[in-house]
Amino acid sequence: MSLAPSSVINEARSLVEDARLDLYIIDGTAVFPSSPPAIQYLVSPEQSGGQTIEYVDDGGTLRTYQPVPISATGFELTGSNKLPAPSLTIANVDRAFTVLSDGYDDLLGFRFVRLSTYAKFVRRVGGGAVQATYDANAHHAPDEWYFNRKVEETKLTITWELASIFDNEGITIPRRRIYANYCPFVYRGPECQWAGGEPAGETTCNKSLEACERRFGGAGLGLRFGGFPTAQV
Repeated sequence: MSLAPSSVINEARSLVEDARLDLYIIDGTAVFPSSPPAIQYLVSPEQSGGQTIEYVDDGGTLRTYQPVPISATGFELTGSNKLPAPSLTIANVDRAFTVLSDGYDDLLGFRFVRLSTYAKFVRRVGGGAVQATYDANAHHAPDEWYFNRKVEETKLTITWELASIFDNEGITIPRRRIYANYCPFVYRGPECQWAGGEPAGETTCNKSLEACERRFGGAGLGLRFGGFPTAQV
């Protein structure tokens, strides 16, 4: 994805150590498991000085976050009982997100993660040296949201409304795609919860019900399978 014009971003601007960085992840793997789109790792060029940021994702894997004009607001809780519905706006001058949106159902159901840290803790800024103060654990707990609906698309930007995983108000059921013998959970993630070793002859999980049973000890023994084995699909 291309950077914003140099007239808008001062790419030479250095980051002070205590500058806050909000790192964003857009992941549609669980929604389109058979042909997943590339996971997007983004940072606002206003925060990064137009430079890439090298830091971990929410799973602890080192990633490179690309500077793309992006704004995410409305995460704060209010005094009402209603959960917030954050707004996400991304620059679309090169139509990259139009192509992504058109090819993947307006990104509905995609996971959106906000990971907040400070410049002194990231591994590398742009093409600079690895920082001595790099700390992969020095970040706030990741915020996780889901694309709920596309609000507006123009020649310059696309805006989506995000929703919490706990907010079912106004959402058509079933929201999650139904797979009879496929688990959309991230392997060893918070939904999966598998923390043991791999069965003999396997190096990872193929996401089937049988693979889940081999790990958790068979049917009816507290499987963490995210599919719907009885679904007629």
